[in-house]
Amino acid sequence: MRILKDERLATAPIGAAMDYSWAAMSGNWKNTALLLVLSLLSMLPLVSFFASIFQGILFYALAYWFVDRLRQSDDVPDFRDRMRLDSAKEMLLGFFGPAAGYYVGFMVLSLLMMVVTVLILWLSGGFSAIEVTVRQMQTAGNPSPEQVAAFYGQIFGASAPALAFMLLSSLFFSYLWPLVYGYALLQKSFGDSFNAVFMLFSPRFWKSSFSWPYFRLVSLWMLIVLGVFILMAVAFATIFLMPIAVLILMWLIYFTATVSVEAYNLSDDI
Repeated sequence: MRILKDERLATAPIGAAMDYSWAAMSGNWKNTALLLVLSLLSMLPLVSFFASIFQGILFYALAYWFVDRLRQSDDVPDFRDRMRLDSAKEMLLGFFGPAAGYYVGFMVLSLLMMVVTVLILWLSGGFSAIEVTVRQMQTAGNPSPEQVAAFYGQIFGASAPALAFMLLSSLFFSYLWPLVYGYALLQKSFGDSFNAVFMLFSPRFWKSSFSWPYFRLVSLWMLIVLGVFILMAVAFATIFLMPIAVLILMWLIYFTATVSVEAYNLSDDI
């Protein structure tokens, strides 16, 4: 489904995504300042909870705003000009609703996956086995290293079905997520964005993701995201590097949004 004007987003998606991400960073610095303030507020005890929620929704609002301008642009210079004309107020008022819908939908999905994991652990007898193992450790007094290793082995074995479900579902959803996220970023309302999250369970999206262009795009995206996460971890570990960490995070938001709509742009059969 062709939704992007710039053909370079189809022929050189990763390079184009980087160019558009840098253009968004250089085109509008007000949103960067707003995110930096929210990041600092999220560290304060009294307001951290509410600031974190608002910050999470704002991250998605940035992506929705970015994609909307991306779809209207013919090339990078045109896109940069559009970004310069926008304000943080326009971004919040125009895209806060669908961003909140996606945020709530993602929280519901996460809660659902946690419930399923706990249910698998309970049905497989994992809770009982873990309880028995913990009691054995307590009655052992001062267990030897071999006994400790055996105890942890029993706990791991009891948790194996739930852990396998978590691992396999996480890998599958991580692979499918850019396609679903790209679809979600095209929605205009709270309800549509909320429902878009659950396209992760749609066979149509599964089928569309099993293609070489999509696999190559998502694989490169995952490698780049891994490297960016390492940089962010280093930056967030030092309070003085917080502004740099926020800049890296904003770039990642724009880059991921671009790759996601590119992934949806590749899918003609959805």
